[in-house]
Amino acid sequence: MRQFRQKSVISCAVVAVLLGLLAGCHNPAENGDPRECQQSSYEFGNTGCFEVSGDVVGLRGQALNGIVVDPRPVPRPYVGFTSPYEKTDVTGRFRIRLARMLGEPPASAAPDTISVYVVAADPRSAGVGVPSTIRDSVLCVVTVAPVGTIPTATEVRIVLPVP
Repeated sequence: MRQFRQKSVISCAVVAVLLGLLAGCHNPAENGDPRECQQSSYEFGNTGCFEVSGDVVGLRGQALNGIVVDPRPVPRPYVGFTSPYEKTDVTGRFRIRLARMLGEPPASAAPDTISVYVVAADPRSAGVGVPSTIRDSVLCVVTVAPVGTIPTATEVRIVLPVP
């Protein structure tokens, strides 16, 4: 009987510790608007975020589904951001949120903007060891929103040489 009580006390202590740890785990977006730029964790924090959205169409204006859209920084020192990519949906639309990991906002009250290439490529035109042959890009200027604010998406339209 004594052994049973000792095991149940240990079990209760383990459960209490685990529940305490789980209570400390939460998504920062739960405390505010999930549309806001979130502060990344780990040792390298971001200094803001931006969004690029738009559509990819063919030469006749038709929506192109399954096109890979990949924002890339204009080569220059001290600018870098996360590098997710998206695929267009059946309407040819995409939306990508990126966090700026290198670079600081301007010291003045000037808008915090950076230049970004938005590249669209049709993966069906690629081969083994051969990049997509149907591709194009646009250069746009995006506004970086500070952490804790909601970014305004920069809208782009990319026309691929698909009849």
